Amino acid sequence: MKTDELREKYLAFFQSKGHHRQASDVLVPTWDPSVLFTPAGMNQFKDHFLGKVKLDFTRATTCQKCLRTGDIDNVGRTAYHHTFFEMLGNFSFGDYFKNEAIEWAWELLTDKKWFGIDPDRLTITVYKDDDEAAKIWNEKIGLPMSRISRMDEADNFWPASAPSQGPDGVCGPCSEIYYTLDGGKNVEIWNLVFTQFNRVGNPPDNLRPG
Repeated sequence: MKTDELREKYLAFFQSKGHHRQASDVLVPTWDPSVLFTPAGMNQFKDHFLGKVKLDFTRATTCQKCLRTGDIDNVGRTAYHHTFFEMLGNFSFGDYFKNEAIEWAWELLTDKKWFGIDPDRLTITVYKDDDEAAKIWNEKIGLPMSRISRMDEADNFWPASAPSQGPDGVCGPCSEIYYTLDGGKNVEIWNLVFTQFNRVGNPPDNLRPG
């Protein structure tokens, strides 16, 4: 599958689930003084998540042009590090949450109508105390617990897992999906972020309901 086909299938899938297809935001967001470049797909929706703007839709999907410099020292040294890239995303503003996000991700990845990935090659991580996500993967998707790993904040809490995003702002636990290559190496292919907090100040008392 070529990049153009993958991008279009992703956006078309979420449109079929009632998402508004939103254009990529600019790479240099002059309206947001907290970042120099757009670092993630959710950046254009920060005020939506914080309730600062009127919502014209409650579901959105985008292919966002992003630029990050946190990995710049590794660019060219590995096959996985880069600075400029496109980030596919689907977003809910008080509409759906973990159930639908997980079920739709699995459908898109494994259904032969879409990406048709062998489900036996997929494993999952969840945040260490996110029992809700683990239960959905196990009971609704049908993955055995042996294929679901619990990770700490550095790996499965956004944006702690992406330090370049800064210490404050909307955040939450996440669940990552990995694909197992023929040689046994696991490669992350999707990070589901469950945005439910607004991080303010320093830990430990810094999480407010989002």
